[in-house]
Formats: sequence, C-alpha cells, structure tokens
Amino acid sequence: MDDFLETLAHSRSEAPELWAELKRYRFQDQYHLIRVHRRFATWGLCELLCKESSRLTAIDPALAVEAAELAVLVSDLLKADEPDRHRRLYQLRALAWAHDGNARRVLGDLRNADESFAIADAWWEAGETGIGDAMGYEPMLLDHKASLRIAQRRFDEAFSLLDCLYALHTGSRGREHQDAHLAGRALVKKALALVEMEEPELANELLHEAEPLVDAQRDPRLFLCLRHNLLWNLATAGDCQPAYALLPDVAVLCRQLGNPLDLVRLRWTEGRIVAGLGRSAEAIELFQAVRQELVERGMAYDAALVTLDLTAVYARESCTSEVKRLSLEVAEIFRSQDVPREALAALLFFQKAAERERATATLTREIAAFLGKLRKEPGLRFDSGD
Repeated sequence: MDDFLETLAHSRSEAPELWAELKRYRFQDQYHLIRVHRRFATWGLCELLCKESSRLTAIDPALAVEAAELAVLVSDLLKADEPDRHRRLYQLRALAWAHDGNARRVLGDLRNADESFAIADAWWEAGETGIGDAMGYEPMLLDHKASLRIAQRRFDEAFSLLDCLYALHTGSRGREHQDAHLAGRALVKKALALVEMEEPELANELLHEAEPLVDAQRDPRLFLCLRHNLLWNLATAGDCQPAYALLPDVAVLCRQLGNPLDLVRLRWTEGRIVAGLGRSAEAIELFQAVRQELVERGMAYDAALVTLDLTAVYARESCTSEVKRLSLEVAEIFRSQDVPREALAALLFFQKAAERERATATLTREIAAFLGKLRKEPGLRFDSGD
C-alpha cells in the first residue's frame, strides 16, 4: 500500500498541470481529450476536478456540473489490479458521483441529483467493505448528500446524515476525522434545515452552538453565512432589537468578505429589521432600493418577494392606494415568469383583497411566506381560507 500512496502523491502533484492544459478547451473537447489520451486518467486529476466542481457551485453551477462529469469520466477510466485498490477506486467513483449530484442540486436539477447520489451510494457500499473510509472521502459524501436531502425537504434523512457527520468530526466515531471547524459546519447546515422547516429560533440555537467551532480564517464565507443567517432568523422571528444590535457587525463582515449580491441581501434583511422596529420611512427606502437592484439583476422572484415586504409596510401605514398599486406590480412580475399556478392563485387572491382594501400587513406577510415556501416546495397548494 506504500506504493499506492507514493503513486497517489505523485498523481496529485501533477494534476494542476493537467487541468491547466484541459481548461483551454470547451467541455466537449475536454471530454474527448480525456477519453482519447490516457495520461489524463489519473487519480489526482479526478480529485482535483471534484474540488473544482465544489468551487464552481458558488460561481457557475452549470460549469460545476461539467467539472463533475469530467471527474466521473476519469474515475471510470481508472483501473486497479489489487482487491484493496479496487475498493479504493470504488470510493473515488463514489466521490465523483457525489460531486455530480451536488452540482446538479445547486443547478436545481433535483431528480438527476438524486440519481447521481444513488450511484454514489452503490459505489461507496462496494468500496467500504473491509477497508472502511480508506481515502477520507466519507465526510464529503455525507455533507453533499445532506444538502440534497434538505433541498428535497426530506429533513429526517438530512438530520440523520448531519448527526453522523457531526459525530465523525467530534471524534465520536474515531479520531481520524476529528475537526471542530467541520463539526461547526455540520451544525450550520442543520440550522439551515430548521429554517426551511420554519423554526428560526431553534436554528439560531444551533448557530450559537456552531459559532465558537467555526474557524473564520479557514473558511471566511462560512462564518459570514453563519452570522448573516443568525441576523435573518432574528428578523424573521420578530426579534428586531437584538437583530438591530447585531446588524453593524454583520455589515462589516459582509463588506469585507461578501460579494455584491450578499450586500443586496443584507439591505433586504436590514429593511425587515427596521420595519419591525416601526421605522416605516427607512424600511420603504431600503425595500425600494433592494427591489430595483434585484430587478436589474434579473431576479424577478426575489424582487416580487421584496415588493410584498414593501406592501406590508404600506398596509400597516394604511396607504391603501400604494397597496393597490404594488399588488398589481407584484402580480405582473409573477405573470412574466414561469411560476407555478399556485403562485398566481395566491397573487390573484391578494390582488382582489387589495382592491377591496382588505390587504392587511398580516395578509401580505402570509402571502409572502407562502410564495417563499412554494419556491422550494412546488407541490404546495394555496388555501385562501374561504
């Protein structure tokens, strides 16, 4: 096995040069070159393509899928001539398919993502027998699969996977994977699932537990996400005073570490906070600015949700003419998009309530909450309560 580790180290050192060569070509040509030229069929390149796919999910999910497909191809072309090496190779194939599933999840293709993880599970089961997690890939597989289960709203399965991941990183299942930072990451992801389940208070309990574990230097973006999610959850739960106290610290982090869209979402959160504090004029100004930027970015669904936040403020101030105008605007935004019929049904109900001057702030928030949930759970049905 020492020969294998030596060969693996050499393969990993050569992988960046191979990837630099391939990156000059289109995906179709990259695929062809890998199939034709065996020098590209290396263990190190497969691992590097998996890492590249993970990196690209936050930048361009379509490119992330391409990188993962190349990783799957490389893993299929690799051969092994000893039983233990066969099993290690099966684990590499599981890793490649898990990255393929993860990239497709981010792209929104949950059906094919699920199929990729089924293949990953089969390879992992074949490779784990007798040697355990010989390559150290298991935590990544658990992490990616938990993300898919959250996206599928299969929360019990997601929690089971994340509990297993947390146990791995806290040493409960042996010391080989012990890592406090990654244990914190598992808690952050579990908090995300709780938010999807509309449990912001419980989510924040986990985020507070995760905060001392997360290494901000090692993964600044994870730390930013933790703090911003904490802020958003406080605002969602109506705890606007503690949210307002936390806002300056998160704003500093966002300016230091975030991208332009992070700053837009921070202003959206700030709008919700000041609205909750009764500072209507300030909230209106923030929501209008955020809505305009989202429209310019082509993010119509989010722009419509911000418009509902804006409408709720006007409804609270009894500005019925503005409520009517905005109800028409948000309905028009949704009609221009390929959205489920249930979204249009909810907006039609809201528009009629506005016309009858019965669109209260509470109703507006309920419609916004339904539309936000519908985005992640298309099978929902709108119930007007009539």
